[in-house]
Amino acid sequence: MVGIAASAGGLEAISLLAQHLPTDLNCAYILAQHMSPHHDSVLPTLISRETRLAVKAVQDALPIEPNTIYVPVPKTDLVVEDGMVHPRTPSGLPAEPKPSADRLFRSIAESYGEHSVGIVLSGTGSDGSYGVQAIREAGGITIAQDSSSAKYDTMPTSAVETGAVDLILSPRQIGEHLKTILAHPRDFSELQALVEQPTEYDDLFHMLQARTKVNFRHYKETTVSRRIQRRMIAIGFDDYGQYVSFCRTNVEELDALFRDLLISVTRFFRDPEQFDALRRELGRYLSEVGNRPIRVWVPGCASGEEAYSIAFLLADALKLTGGDGELGVQIFATDLDAAALARGRAGVYPASASAGIPESMLRRYFTLGDNLLRVRPEIQKMVRFSQHNVFQDPPFSDIDLVSFRNTLIYFESSLQEKVMSRILYALRPGGLLFLGTSENVGEMGPFFEQAADRMQLFAKRTNSAFDHKTMARFGVPPRRQKRDTRKEYGQGESSSNKEEMFEVLASSVAPIGFLANDQKDLVRIFGDISAFTKVTDAVRGRLTTNTLKEELASEAASLIPLCLKYNRARDGLWREMLGQGFNRVRLRCYPMTLPSQGKTRYVLVSIETDLLEISADRQSHGDNKENSGYLTYVENELADAREALQITMEELQTSNEELQSTNEELQSTNEELQSTNEELETSNEELQSTNEELITVNEELLINTDELNKLVVEQIAILEALPLPMLVLDQMLNIKSASKRAIEIFGLSERVAHLGHISQVKLPNAEFPRLIDNCSEVLKRRETGKVRFTVDNQEMSLVIAPYFVQDNELMGLTVVLERAWSTESA
Repeated sequence: MVGIAASAGGLEAISLLAQHLPTDLNCAYILAQHMSPHHDSVLPTLISRETRLAVKAVQDALPIEPNTIYVPVPKTDLVVEDGMVHPRTPSGLPAEPKPSADRLFRSIAESYGEHSVGIVLSGTGSDGSYGVQAIREAGGITIAQDSSSAKYDTMPTSAVETGAVDLILSPRQIGEHLKTILAHPRDFSELQALVEQPTEYDDLFHMLQARTKVNFRHYKETTVSRRIQRRMIAIGFDDYGQYVSFCRTNVEELDALFRDLLISVTRFFRDPEQFDALRRELGRYLSEVGNRPIRVWVPGCASGEEAYSIAFLLADALKLTGGDGELGVQIFATDLDAAALARGRAGVYPASASAGIPESMLRRYFTLGDNLLRVRPEIQKMVRFSQHNVFQDPPFSDIDLVSFRNTLIYFESSLQEKVMSRILYALRPGGLLFLGTSENVGEMGPFFEQAADRMQLFAKRTNSAFDHKTMARFGVPPRRQKRDTRKEYGQGESSSNKEEMFEVLASSVAPIGFLANDQKDLVRIFGDISAFTKVTDAVRGRLTTNTLKEELASEAASLIPLCLKYNRARDGLWREMLGQGFNRVRLRCYPMTLPSQGKTRYVLVSIETDLLEISADRQSHGDNKENSGYLTYVENELADAREALQITMEELQTSNEELQSTNEELQSTNEELQSTNEELETSNEELQSTNEELITVNEELLINTDELNKLVVEQIAILEALPLPMLVLDQMLNIKSASKRAIEIFGLSERVAHLGHISQVKLPNAEFPRLIDNCSEVLKRRETGKVRFTVDNQEMSLVIAPYFVQDNELMGLTVVLERAWSTESA
């Protein structure tokens, strides 16, 4: 089965291809030529003129017959199912081309597998680029028109850039090369025999490894054999030894084989039921892990569709919206194919990639423009693409979810176990493993439990019942152990000794102070703090920071939360407070984190005192009354300062509210601008689509015009060569054209011969009847009439016949003089 995609400029390419298609290949051709939904297409007629193959327009489902070209009608896509070609309603996306080449190619790949061929001809946009990947994944052959022969090369170039195109040829060459491709036997027996006699087989692996640093020896033999034969078919080799020799001198072919073996093909939400199960399991998992960042690893990510699909699920699950700051998600998307990684990193996909994406996610996480889907930046930031060999490079660690789908099936069991051991190492206890529909954990079953029935979703067991021998059996690398210093620093000491050591250490930091928890309770007292509290015995009863004197209570109430929040030491301000041996005091706070709790919940507070020298002026006021007056002055100053601070805070709060209001207005304006921008992009897409349709319609009109010109030239040539006198009249009996012989016999001038009336036609020496009446009668009866008359006693006749076009519409008359007539006899 051969699928052909074309758009703007495609009619010329299709015509050339049709001219050179062999008629005996025993295959069918299905065309996806973008066309206007508002005009009837003349495509079947145009193609029929260029080939002896049967051409059928698909208005209803038709059985697939060999040596037949199937052409779509406007407003339909074509797909292949159960040996039939079906018209289908296109998707509702305004940007998706109609008919969709990607949709056609995918259906051909699913139905015909390695017997599929996909051809992308001239056109704008990127339609077909997803489809050629599907055909290549299925083992078929893909071809793109070379840019030098394409009137518009965007579409074939886009297909080539996917790395999934085998051949780049002109339309003329494509037709000739198809015969070679389709005639090649699909027999793997020769290659299978080479596996058992591995000299040349190993040579190819050596060359690949030297070129790419990747060892394919543990890929499944059937997979490798089919991929090698696919390349041999594509470039026309029948002999394996010749192909190996060709690879020795052509690194481009080694690169092409490398890309083929990687099979870098994926799509958004592949296997929707499995992704629905993953969505539910992620909701449960996220509810248990708290607020820490989520780490995801997607090895073998290809061009990133699967990684982004998981990002969408996580964004939904975490109720994240665009632009809301840092997303607590890190997705590591890795692959060997650098070209595929570059496409994923760009986050740009053809419009046809929207198939399978829920409409709500399509609106939230993509922008649409230039027939392309663009992943929004806030989602792109979540996904980090990098080149990584899953069975050679060190794995990631502390991963919550590994999605490794539809890749294990290509590995031999030994390589599967090796890769699974690395995945096991990477996962956190309880972490999730997401596999493809045909894959399983295999020998690693003891380390996993089923997370969702029949959905290939597993969770790493959280218990530690697996000894080192069991782990070593599967090659699970030991985790690097943190140095255990507990024994070195008193793990074996008695509780009383450890308590005493804590007291000594804390007292050295805070000789006078206390240990407070996150509830501001004083859980431990160091030294005598009675001078700084409101109670006389500071050791009894439940104490809080409110127990401190007023000068320190407010300071502690603000410092302790700040110390807990930022997890670093903080110093308070020196405050005047009279006591024995001091006249000012301040608090110094140190955060304390207990390893068993994992977060800062305690603060060690040191109360520091100082004796500030009093100036000579103040010493001269020795009586208590004057000292009291000075203190009153300082307190008033402090009250004024507090009042000023309160005013400043209120002003700051007002400014903050105004800024918040302004920010909300700006955000609203930004949303409106974004909405307007999306509408403009959509309009641009519609205009571009309309432009492509107009280009196609214009091409058809140009072809029709050429055909009409040819017909006019042919008609003139026929009239001039006609030996009989003949006139062509319209319904008003005006002369439209006349044969050369008629001009001579009837003596018509050039003007009368093309613009005259039947009444101006005369015959010399003839008993000439009234032609007007006879012609009018024929028009009325719509039947041929004959008028007899004599010229020089010779009987002659004029045959007057009506002529019709489609739907039996009468267009005019032809008037032919029967019998030979010569100028001499006239």
